[in-house]
This record gives sequence, structure tokens and C-alpha cells, in this order.
Amino acid sequence: MTRYRFAKVLLYLLIVCCMTITARAERLPIKTYTTADGLAHNVVNRVLRDSRGFLWFCTREGLTRFDGYTFTNYGIEQGLPSAFINALLETRDGDYWVATAGGLCRFNPLGKAQTSVNNTSERNAPNAMFTVYSPGDDARSKNVLSLLQGHTGVIWCGTRNGLYRVETAANQVKLASVELGIQESFEARHVNCLLEDRLGALWVGMESALYRRRLDGRVEAYTTREGLPNNVIQSLLEDREGRIWVGTRFGGLCRLVHDPASGANVVARVYSIKDGLPTTWINQVFQASDGGLWAGSSAGLIQFIPKADGSDFRFRAYSQDNGLSYHEVKSLAEDRNGNLWLTTLNGGVAKIAGGGFTSFGKGDGFSWSASVFETRAGDLFVIGGPPGKWFINRFDGEKFIPIRPQFPEIVKKSGYGWGWNQTVLEDHTGDWWIATRYGVYRFPKVSEPNQLAHTPPKAVYTTREGLAANVILRLFEDSRGDVWIGSVGEGRRPGGLSRWERSTGAFHHYGEKTNLPSLNSFYVSSFAEDRAGNLWIGFSGDGGLVRYRDGGFTLFTAQDGVPAGAIRNLLVDSSGRLWLASYLGGLSRIEEPAADRPRFVTHTTADGLASNEITAVSEDQWGRIYIGTGRGVDRLDPATGHIKHYTTADGLLLGEMAATFRDRRGTLWFSCGTGLARLVPELDPPPAPPPILITGLRIAGEQQSISALGDVDIGPVELGPDKSQLQIDFVALGFSSGEGLRYHYQLIGSGEDWSNLSEQRTVNFANLAPGGYQFLVRAVNSDGVSSETPASFSFTILAPVWQRWWFLALASLAIGLAAYAAYRYRVARLLELERVRTSIAADLHDDVGAGLSRIAVLSEVARHEAGSVSPVTERLSIIARASRELVDSMSDIVWVINPERDQLSDLTQRMRRFASDLFTSSGIEFTFRAPGGELHLKVGADVRRHIFLIFKESVNNIVRHSRC
Repeated sequence: MTRYRFAKVLLYLLIVCCMTITARAERLPIKTYTTADGLAHNVVNRVLRDSRGFLWFCTREGLTRFDGYTFTNYGIEQGLPSAFINALLETRDGDYWVATAGGLCRFNPLGKAQTSVNNTSERNAPNAMFTVYSPGDDARSKNVLSLLQGHTGVIWCGTRNGLYRVETAANQVKLASVELGIQESFEARHVNCLLEDRLGALWVGMESALYRRRLDGRVEAYTTREGLPNNVIQSLLEDREGRIWVGTRFGGLCRLVHDPASGANVVARVYSIKDGLPTTWINQVFQASDGGLWAGSSAGLIQFIPKADGSDFRFRAYSQDNGLSYHEVKSLAEDRNGNLWLTTLNGGVAKIAGGGFTSFGKGDGFSWSASVFETRAGDLFVIGGPPGKWFINRFDGEKFIPIRPQFPEIVKKSGYGWGWNQTVLEDHTGDWWIATRYGVYRFPKVSEPNQLAHTPPKAVYTTREGLAANVILRLFEDSRGDVWIGSVGEGRRPGGLSRWERSTGAFHHYGEKTNLPSLNSFYVSSFAEDRAGNLWIGFSGDGGLVRYRDGGFTLFTAQDGVPAGAIRNLLVDSSGRLWLASYLGGLSRIEEPAADRPRFVTHTTADGLASNEITAVSEDQWGRIYIGTGRGVDRLDPATGHIKHYTTADGLLLGEMAATFRDRRGTLWFSCGTGLARLVPELDPPPAPPPILITGLRIAGEQQSISALGDVDIGPVELGPDKSQLQIDFVALGFSSGEGLRYHYQLIGSGEDWSNLSEQRTVNFANLAPGGYQFLVRAVNSDGVSSETPASFSFTILAPVWQRWWFLALASLAIGLAAYAAYRYRVARLLELERVRTSIAADLHDDVGAGLSRIAVLSEVARHEAGSVSPVTERLSIIARASRELVDSMSDIVWVINPERDQLSDLTQRMRRFASDLFTSSGIEFTFRAPGGELHLKVGADVRRHIFLIFKESVNNIVRHSRC
């Protein structure tokens, strides 16, 4: 009995061990988001993508919106009656309805959060962010579980107390009960899910049955009696082919008969654990944009895989072993970039990158992988294994099955060596060649690869058989059937290059006497053969590249254009070009490898590569080149030069990439230091322009009220002169991993052109000058496609009052009027002065002048009457002379102050007359030159007086003293 029990335990341990080795699952390209990233709660009931592209998550602690960058949460503080969110509906009119445990809410993106509001009337204010409706005051009626808008626009609302129709009239919302004839308990009235089929019938999934409400109002109930696997209905979906899928809580999944008759068997097919489902608890059935069907269940994610004949489906399950954060998947949705989003019961939300990498790591038996190859029969093998061990792992389509060839014990323990890529090959005869630390092991052809574990090697080749060294790095069979072997020496033994000649079975060793780099310093790191049959050999370090043609070697180095660093891998693509993966110098290619002097063209980070450290290179079926770098994988399109980057966000594993390989199905495999990654290349869909929204606006530090969902167009807005500082936030909705959205903007009115592309999503403008402006912003994705319509904000900054046109016009008018008034005043003063001058001149001429003339006349008369009485005559002569002189002076004064004599011509005429009178009486001839009379120049009285007096004095001096 003891022996029996021991054998039983041993058998059990062996089974567990085998299961550990073989029960391996690929790791999905998953990125998980939790509360640490901003999610409201890690229990997420539902996910929905709206028409704008936002993702909405219904959580236990509020409603969350995700734009690809940040999470925005809405809870009780923003006006929700309950933080427990069950569902969300966006109607075709753009209205948002939220199903909560405390009522049905309409979301107003322009509304204000009603914080600390308990009164329903205050909470439902016209400007509230959330308006709450409920069919009743009891908790069951308020607890809304599901929402649906029918084809006619009717909104159906499922609660814990039955089905209701939302009726909207005159801005009033009412919930009208819809009777389904339910005769069960209160629990049976829970409406878990709703569906309207293409015939217009409403399907209602409840806790006790599945109901169908026809267009004429007739209701039919389906239970296990009509073929359902279980009466608790949790999910309903009508796919593109018109098939209706039902997910149940305990009965698995079923597909309904199209338009079943009343009372007939409603189920066409039931799927349960025996059909491959991991559980019978189905939370949601979902159809992606590519037509693929998925389901969320209590045991993870389920993929529907059509059978070859298209008649039915098989299922594939993904669980925590494949990278899910939690075992139960509640809901599924797809973003605008084709990524699949999952919500979990306790693990937050997860994104499975569309078109990303699946990976195989420790859970699949790989702590490392070094080489990938394919047999002539099409079997894919990976060299790798757990720490300290290595296997030849065969891929059966879903998992890897390890095979340990029949090696000696020393090879099994540590015999793999440190080679990468091209370390195992099946030659054209079917023999297996395997590189080890202890030479090359050659196994005979086997009918099944697993027979290698029981088949001894056909031959073992070491230094005794002619190899340069026993540590083998590379194996390659050329088109002639010869096998080339690159080895590296240990200790003081150099490495080398050897060729096993098939026709003779002999080894040829190529050493220092050939045109090869020093094998003491460099070793063989890669092989490739071009279309002309030339063999290309890459070397480590700066050993360069060698071409073997017609029995001779030609060495190409940096002087010929070979990039720096080891040539880690070589690829001859479908166009015959040779590509070189350089460890330091980037990616290089030779367009014509058979040319006598091949030309090297190198791509580096300056051309857009993520890194110049290239370790692997491969090609897909469309001619695109995949480049393994120190920062992930770059995809180069040689026709356009466009480069796309893949990183760990796309499912890549960490660690240096050793090799990449394309199998005959077109799948690309990447061996990494921490496992293995797989990519199924696809043609890129037409690049979708990323929609862009303005999500925030601050003016002079004050937050402005805009839609909580963002706006495409804001304005026009008039801002005061003290509002010249603006901060504008914007976002484009992009969810692809590594999509690399960048932004540029323009401020029309500032004279600036479009800004340089940047990842910044906020821009600040300070101290803008008064004027009209329009802010435009666009997003540009990694394909170079920009937003179709830029988001815009139009605004005008008003000038200060003293700079506005009307103020300047009034100021100009006031200044003009003041100037005119001053002018009028001056003219009036001048006229008044002229009148005074005229009056003085007239008075002097008429009164003083006449009196002096009379005195002079009377003095002359008195002198004549006095006769020759000397004293009297003399005095009278003096009086007469003085009077005449005063008359002359008075005449000058009258002339000076007379405003009618202010012209230059008047001055020159009087000067001419005075000179003529004085010079003529003295017998002096003279010539008088003065400006012509055509010069109309006004001369003031003071100027005229001084000029004339100077002139008179000059003329008198001439007459008296010049003796002319």
C-alpha cells in the first residue's frame, strides 16, 4: 500500500510538472488603469465610448471620463444622487443619461456642480450639472440598472422594480411604467439588460426570465422551459448577422432562434464549459468593429473563434495568466483606435492594444529566448527556457511544447553557450544542426520533432574535426548545401569561421591568411546569402562586413560605408536588398549586394529611428522593415520613409532583442532577454484624423465656464483691457499605444505662424495687445495626419477707454474746437488791435498833426509880421522848425501804427520816397533796390519802425558826412 501511495504521489507530481511545462499561455498587450492613475474606483461596472470618442467608466465610486491622457471623475460632489453607477446612455441627439443606484440623471455638460445640495429642487436647478429623475420614492425604483434608446428615439429604463419608458414633453421628464406581466418576487423584477432587435421588438433580460415585447405591445416570456440554459439573463447582443446572443449567470451562453414563435424553443445553440467556455457566468457579449465577438465572464475574457467552415465557434479564454489584472471581466468596449477595453470587478480597467504584440514569458516557461526558426514542414521553434535550462520549444498554435534533444549531461546543464539567432537549423535533407558550448551536434532526420528527445546525435563536430573553437555562435546553410559555422574561442584560443563542405564532408577553416578581420579580436555575428548566391558575414566590434564570392573574401569596413559596431543581424528582403543591423551605427542597407562596389545607405536617429543600437531586423509581407532597437521595435516603410514606433505599451517585453523572424504565415516573432513576443502585421487602416477639443480656458487667472466635454468652437468673446492674459487647454482623443499625438497652434491677429509641433496641451498668452484674435489648434498623429477641423477660440481684447476710436474722435474734436476758439480769439484781438491802431493813427493825424501844422503856420505868420526883430524872429523860427519836425515824426508814427501799411511794399515805398526827397534836395544821385512788389510779405509795426529809423539815420549820415 505504501508503495502504491508513493507511486500515486509520484505520478501526481509528474502530471503537475508536465502541466507546469506545457500549460502555457501567451501574454496579451495589456495596459491596466486603476485608482492610482485617476480612476474613481477599481470596481468598474460598465464602459462606453461616446460619439466624441471619450471613454466613460461606470464605477462604484462615481462616473469617470477618459480622454486618453487623464481621468475626470463625477460623483456626489458634482450632483449625482448616488456614487454607484450602473450604466450610461448617449442618445442620438447627444444627451447623456446616467443610471445610478439613486435615480436616473441627465448630464448637462454646461451645468455647474451642485455641491453640498441635499434638497431635490435645488439639486435640479436649471443650471445643474446633473438633473435627477425617479419613477418612485422607494429604493428599488430609484436603482436604475440599464438604459436603451430604441430606433424610434424612445428611451427605455430598466430598474430593480421593473421597466419604464422615459417620456419628455414641454421640458418635463416622466418615467412611465411598462407592464410585462411579471408575477414573480421583487428580485425577479430586476431589469439587467435591454435590446431592441432589427424587427423592432424589445428584449428585456431579467432575473427570472427573458421577455420579448413586440411592436403591437404583446409580451412573451422565455425561461428554461423554452430552452434557455438559465433564467438569470445578464447580457443581450444582436450581432451584424442578426443573431441574438444571451449571456446568463449560471447557464453559460446561448444563441437564439431568429424571430422565435411564441411558446416554441427559443434557443438555437447553447455553449457551456464543454464547448470551451471557462465558466457559465457571462457578464456581457460584445462585437468589435472588425466583427469579432468577445465576452466578459467571471473567469476572464472570452474570444469567439469561427470554425474553418463558418458553421459555429470555438472559444479561447484569457485570464490573469495572460496579463489580466483580475479574473472577472464585467464589460467591454472599443475605442476609436480599435483597442479593446475591459472593466473588471476589482482590478480597474484594462486596454488590449489593437494590432499589438502578444508575449510569452515566465508563465510560458521563458525567462529568455535567443533564436527563432522554422522547419521545412512549417513548425515554429524557439530556443529558450527557464533560468539555467534551455529547450527547443515547438509552437502548436497556442502554446509552446519543450523538447530536450538527447544531449550528454554536460550539454544539458550548461551547454547552450551565448549565441543568438541562427543557432539551430534543419538542413535541406532534414538533419538537425544545433550549436552548443561543446561543438555542433548533428541529429538525423526525424518524422516528429519530439523524437529528438530519444534520438542520439548523428555526429558531433568539435575542434578535433576541424572547427576553430567549440563555442558555437552561428550556423547557416547556403544554397549549395554547405554549412557555415561561426565560433568564438575561450581563453587564449581564437574564434574562427568554418565551412562544412557537403560534397566531401570535410571542414574548411578560414583564418588569418584570408581577407578576414583578425579572428583574435573579432568573431562571426551574422550570416546571410543574397540572390546572386554571395554569402555575407557580419563580424563583432568594428570587424566590418565580409562578402564571400567565387571562393574569395572581400572585406568592407567603415571606409566603405559600413556603420560602426557589430553587425548583429543581416536580412535579404523581398526586393533583394541587404539590410545590416548595426549595434552602434543604426540600420544600413545595400541596394545591389552583387555590385563590385556596393553602396551603403544608413538610417539613424536623425532619420527618425528610436535608437542607433540595432540588434535585429525583419520584413513583413508588405515589404515593411521591422527594426529591433534598444528602445523597442521600429517599423520602416522603405517606400515612404515613414517610421512607426512600438514599445512596451504595445505589448513588447523588456530586455535586449536578440533576433526576429517571419514565419510562413507572415507572423513576426521577436526573441527578447525576458521572453518572446509575437506580432501579426496588418495593413494600416486609413489614418483617422484625431478630433481635437478645447477643454479649459482661464482668462486673467479666472476659470471660464465651457462644456465639461470640451468645445470645438468658442466665441466670439469680448474681453476688457485688463483681461489680456489667457491660458487655453486642449486635447485630442487618441488611445493607441504610443500614438504620439502632437499639437501646434496659431494665434491669428498676432502676426505669428503655426507653432512647432509639441506634446504640450496647454498654451499661455500674456499681455496681448488690444485687437481681434482667433486661436486655432490642431493635433497631428504619428502618421502625420492632422485634425480635420481645428478647435478655435475667437476673442477681442478691448482697448483702454483712452485708446478707443470714439474717445480719440471726441478728443480730436475737442482739440480742434479749442484750436479754432484760440484762433478766433487771436483774430478778434488782432482786429481789435488794428482798430485801436487805426484809431490812434487817425487821432494823431487829425488832431495832433493838424495842431502842429497850425502852430508851424502861425509861427511863420508871426515871424513875417514881426519883421526883423531878431529875438522874436529867431524864437518863432525855432517854433516853426520844431513844429515841422514834429509833423514829420508824427507822420512816421502814424505810418508805423497804421495797420494798412503792414506790407513790405509799403515799407520799401516809404524808404524810397524818404531817400529821394533827401538825396535830391542835396544834389545826390542814388539807386534804390528793394524786393519787387510781387512779394506779399507782412511786416509788423515794430519791425517796420526799427528798419525805417535805421534807414533814415543811414541816409542822414550819408548826406551829412559822405560828401558824395
